Amino acid sequence: MKVKEIYFSLKNKYKDYVIIIKIGSFYNVISKDAYILSSIFNYKINTFSNTVKVGFPLTSLNKVLKTLDKIKINYLVYENNIVIKQKFKRNNYQEFSQNNLTIKERIDAINLKLNEIAQTPEILKILEKVENEI
Repeated sequence: MKVKEIYFSLKNKYKDYVIIIKIGSFYNVISKDAYILSSIFNYKINTFSNTVKVGFPLTSLNKVLKTLDKIKINYLVYENNIVIKQKFKRNNYQEFSQNNLTIKERIDAINLKLNEIAQTPEILKILEKVENEI
């Protein structure tokens, strides 16, 4: 299974979690979660196949998880079907993404999501709502 397939499969179930996936000797985070990690750690965002990603070495995982624990953002780490998950009673995922991402990053994240669901029936309803607002 490809990284994007794993990510979106997990993201459908864990919407307000940062999804971290181990690929070789790096952990990868894509889509909106990449913007979140980039804003926290100043990781460089890379673009590939119409999505964005950040990556960090295996040795940085503890630092990343400790920081997410500190700011109380739910996360899930996926390593070869093994999942490490942390859930907080008061998850700051949505609040952090709205308050700490730039307007451009938020628009980019919305654009990515729209492209991800472009082939689904729900896209027409969403586009109609957006078009009515602007």
